[in-house]
Amino acid sequence: MLQRYVDQIKEADMVLIGIGRELSAKNLIPMDSDEVRNYYKEKDMKGYEQLLAAEEGPERDWMLEVYYRNYLLTMEKAPYFDELCKALEGKNYFVITSNQDNLLYKTDLKEDRVVAPCGTGEFFQCEKPCEHRIYPALPGIRDLIDYYEKTGEYEHLQCPKCGRNFVFNIRTNETVSSYLEEGYLQMWGKYTKWLQGTINKKVLILELGEGFEVPSLFKWPFEKIVFYNKKSHLIRVHEHLYQIGEELRGKAETAAVNSKDFLTMKEEN
Repeated sequence: MLQRYVDQIKEADMVLIGIGRELSAKNLIPMDSDEVRNYYKEKDMKGYEQLLAAEEGPERDWMLEVYYRNYLLTMEKAPYFDELCKALEGKNYFVITSNQDNLLYKTDLKEDRVVAPCGTGEFFQCEKPCEHRIYPALPGIRDLIDYYEKTGEYEHLQCPKCGRNFVFNIRTNETVSSYLEEGYLQMWGKYTKWLQGTINKKVLILELGEGFEVPSLFKWPFEKIVFYNKKSHLIRVHEHLYQIGEELRGKAETAAVNSKDFLTMKEEN
């Protein structure tokens, strides 16, 4: 568990964290979880329950995603990363995530030390981009929910330039060719500059919950850093895909446990 590695974190000059799907919002807070359902019940909003019970289909799935994103964007705190935040206090760190939610921005992590190249759900974009422009999503999300609560009808927002539907500015298998990168490029520049400073430094790399969804984003780059930087060390955590190659033997270790449990469970004495 994380407690086992706190001393290594403290001793490192720099700490690099990668956060993958095991720690995504849909794994930590499923759409049908009591946490989300009670949020809308307390607001006396019946649409979410109706959508959960409705037959699956593109329009229903779109509207369900709108409600779910509203919950994620308006939640006050994501407690799942509290122990990680405590372990990183006072450290020179950077966090990169392949998840398409904004949970890490609901923690005590410094916003200027987190990069989310696959999007956060905070923006809309044209489904077939007619220009490189993204739009804040929350105002439109609220309008869509208000309309559905009043009418029970599905609706979309349209791009003001070409009239095509808006979609969330997130990178998925379906949107990989149309995903606009404007939302994260500034932070990506800070991240790559930070990485340049890891040369010849004692770097601890903690890879949490990344399978092979987007291995080119940080799984393979992490391995490359550890291979070339003799002062670096990798800890790979995943319930199933925790293996490391022979070339990293002695420079990496694994924890065959779900990353949520790794961060939240206490070790027994």
